[in-house]
Amino acid sequence: MTDSSLGEFADKVAIVTGGGAGLGYAIARAFARAGARVVIAGRTQETLARAAAAIEKECGAPALAVAADVAEPQDCERMVAAAVDRFGSVDILVNNAAYFAASPLIDVEAAEAARFFAVNAVGPLNGAQAMARWAIEHRRSGAIVNVSSIAAGRPVPGLALYAASKTALESLTRSMAVEWAGKGLRVNAVAPGHVKTEGVLEDFRAGRLDEAAMLARIPDGRIDDGHDVADAVLFLCSARARHIVGHVLTVDGGEGF
Repeated sequence: MTDSSLGEFADKVAIVTGGGAGLGYAIARAFARAGARVVIAGRTQETLARAAAAIEKECGAPALAVAADVAEPQDCERMVAAAVDRFGSVDILVNNAAYFAASPLIDVEAAEAARFFAVNAVGPLNGAQAMARWAIEHRRSGAIVNVSSIAAGRPVPGLALYAASKTALESLTRSMAVEWAGKGLRVNAVAPGHVKTEGVLEDFRAGRLDEAAMLARIPDGRIDDGHDVADAVLFLCSARARHIVGHVLTVDGGEGF
């Protein structure tokens, strides 16, 4: 995060789903460092509580942890209600929570296929609906950013359903933008390449991913450590992006070329 963004989101309230670890934590931390009061949502209360405490300690700003499964509409309504009850409003929603698994299409069972779309496409819809209903009812403006993936634009063996669910999310992003822009809500998305999360690092260690080969495919020569995507999300939620609507911003160092 650049020094110029410090304090940029003072008095704003940002919800980040999947905010307890990995990319979601990096995004939530970046918002807190920029002055926002953050709400991190996820399925594991212990992980969320630890992340919220770390953000509060580092940034000196309050952070609220809310256990929620974004695939459940009532959890998303409760998530927004908890943010409003604690901080008085919701200005920003980052739909980052996702389900990821690698499996050949011929082996995927119906329940697992449904889970991909329930979390990766319907989940962001649930969260966005909950925020939009509150914001429109209270005549508040705001920004929503959905976290997609460069996988949405290219077929990779074993990742077909993950890619398809992210493609659906990008389509939903454009439809949300068209329907809600006139009501004060700007909706965009980011599409990261590989991010140096603990899961990716473990794949390197276990040999499931070839780090050297991956780096060779990235013109920028490095893997995002989370800050690049976080900065892009903050930009899309800022006043500097006030005329950007329905856009999917790729943040991958050229990996998707």
